[in-house]
Amino acid sequence: MHNRLGEGIYYEVRDPLLEWDDIGGYEKQKEQLKELVALPLKKANQVQEMGLTIPTGVLIWGPLGTGVTMLAEAAARAAGAHYVYVSGREILGKPRELKNAFAAAKTNRPGVLYISDVEWLCPSPAADYQWEEGNFRGQPPVLGSRELADLFLAELDSAGGLEGLMLVGGSYRLDCVDGAAIKEKTRFNRKVFVPPPEAGDRLEMLKIYTKDMILDADVNIGRLAQLTEGFVGWDIENLCKKAIIQAINADKKLVSMIDFETARLLITPWLTPGMTEKYHWLYTTDCPHHYAF
Repeated sequence: MHNRLGEGIYYEVRDPLLEWDDIGGYEKQKEQLKELVALPLKKANQVQEMGLTIPTGVLIWGPLGTGVTMLAEAAARAAGAHYVYVSGREILGKPRELKNAFAAAKTNRPGVLYISDVEWLCPSPAADYQWEEGNFRGQPPVLGSRELADLFLAELDSAGGLEGLMLVGGSYRLDCVDGAAIKEKTRFNRKVFVPPPEAGDRLEMLKIYTKDMILDADVNIGRLAQLTEGFVGWDIENLCKKAIIQAINADKKLVSMIDFETARLLITPWLTPGMTEKYHWLYTTDCPHHYAF
């Protein structure tokens, strides 16, 4: 079930398809989401009987291309729950559709209601998308109105704490989210930080994207993981595609290490060193209480 107007899908209700193994790396974050999202839904009676306070909502935040949305879907699947996906950017200016999406989530329980791009939908009045001098990478072309943000907060309040419903939000700029969305007990009162991928995370991503490729014996994906500093998931995917193109253009039947090395030079990593530094600064200066059950 989904609601489609024009070319956009503003929200959809479906069974989740992705599993944890479909997402490369981020083992710590997967464990956090198993605890914060899947466990309260899958073993709700035991959690309640043993007096464990269930998080009202979880905000997953980190760089674009790291699999934030995929992690939310995998958590819903692990819980055996319905998955209601709301596109924060697509639903801008559509208050009726936003209300309908929350109504659908309340009806389809047990479920995970995932709202992407929370900083588009509910931006901080002081939002500044400059990462470093002259770097506005990923800045939204438009942001939600104050009226829509207020409606969003009211809908969070109406859904927060409902039995069998877990609120999950996604954001790539924590500092640009209205603090009202993450301070109240009925809203996103827990967080999971998905950091810029380290070499180990990139290695696991490479394993996923190369598993169906025909590789030459000289391909060293461990070495590639080291060479791809600043790459996020979609950069890794792009690397593999461009390596295949290099091999095809050379009339080769196998993709070699030189194809990957050549392809790497054709890709500008999404993350700059300054962006990586700011992500870690935002995390280390945030309240640690929000990251524990």
